[in-house]
Amino acid sequence: MHKTILFIHLVSLIVAYGTIMFVDFYGLFWAFGKRTNEQVMQISGPAQVLVWGGLLGLVTTGIIMRPDLSRPLTIFKMAAVFIIVVNGFNLDLVQRKLKESKGLDFWKLPKKIIFWSVTSLVLSQLAWMSATIAGFIIANS
Repeated sequence: MHKTILFIHLVSLIVAYGTIMFVDFYGLFWAFGKRTNEQVMQISGPAQVLVWGGLLGLVTTGIIMRPDLSRPLTIFKMAAVFIIVVNGFNLDLVQRKLKESKGLDFWKLPKKIIFWSVTSLVLSQLAWMSATIAGFIIANS
């Protein structure tokens, strides 16, 4: 049973984080003038289903696996996942603001929106990498 749950956990990670990596990479194309805002919004909207579905799978299987809450690394991982969730809601707001900026090049957006989106994306990547690395260490110790 544990191996099955772990498999579902890893598939959920691949679905959620893989989708995030794809959308973030596509967003970089917009920042470098290789894609339009509309093209990025076209893929980021439907991608949210994969991200939130994968995250739901991760949290659910993570609870089923009964993590050892006495380990500091487990608490660190849970904090990273909490940041991922809260920042996910934040990124939904960022996406709404970016949808309002139809036709603009990334660097012509208001500086506040550029800062907000870049900061949110960096935080997202750091939290996902932290949770993933912590999970790997926990599983192999």
